[in-house]
Amino acid sequence: MSIASKNKSGVASMTGYGRSTGEAVFGRITVEVRSLNHRHLDMIIRAPRSVMHLDPEIRNMVRECVSRGKVEVFLVLEDRPLDFVIDTDRALNVAKSLETVANAIGDKVRLEHILAAGEIVQTSERVVDEEITSVILQAAGQALGNMVEHRHEEGTALAQDLVSRMKELTKISNGIEELAPDVPKRARQNIIQFLADLDLGERVEPQRLEVEIAMLAQRSDITEEVTRLRTHQDSFRQALSGGGVIGRRLDFLIQEIQREINTIGSKSGLPEISERVVDFKTGLEKVREQVQNIE
Repeated sequence: MSIASKNKSGVASMTGYGRSTGEAVFGRITVEVRSLNHRHLDMIIRAPRSVMHLDPEIRNMVRECVSRGKVEVFLVLEDRPLDFVIDTDRALNVAKSLETVANAIGDKVRLEHILAAGEIVQTSERVVDEEITSVILQAAGQALGNMVEHRHEEGTALAQDLVSRMKELTKISNGIEELAPDVPKRARQNIIQFLADLDLGERVEPQRLEVEIAMLAQRSDITEEVTRLRTHQDSFRQALSGGGVIGRRLDFLIQEIQREINTIGSKSGLPEISERVVDFKTGLEKVREQVQNIE
């Protein structure tokens, strides 16, 4: 059986397709496998009743190469014409008995009347032996291997796209980082101007006022959020380069990145940063959509 391992390096998509055929004594065996996005591993095996005893083994084969996704396995047996034997003696006896009745009612005996009696034509039974089982499992393994290869091809394309999109987000976050030192300064200026407009005069102690202004300005500092944002972006790139089953980790990192950029947007108050935050969120949403396809 040829099955690609789920531990194969590189990024894998959760969508893929594989097909394989095999020849058995009675005819051709065709196995088709397709996988779609799903939070967990969900399997559906569709096969003739005569081979449903192989269901557990096929499911184990799927688990060996896939960790996430909805996987559907279709197994088709294309039978050749079966050998059959006609019981001539029984056919003649049935015909003779029916002819007596037919003459009595003025009718004729036809072939379908004789065949309706049953046990006239007997076919050999289909037995799924070890040889046929081996062919079925071989075809299933090859189809699964082809599907996994397809998933990795799709995953490679996804990873390249995500690397490109993350570069764009990094450019935006770098721009935010350059502006970060100006946020407390601008906040301080705005507070001083606001208080001046109130014309408090000598009603507030200058030193006390200075402390309060400094504290308010410090609350707008986004340095920590920018640092964490950069760290999460680095972790995202490292996960992509490492490959493997990383879909859930990437999804978690996107949530963390989203949290930091939201905080930056709410704390900064600078129009220049607000514009960059909007652009960042737009790009991040596209990244999120792509990550939903990764195993």
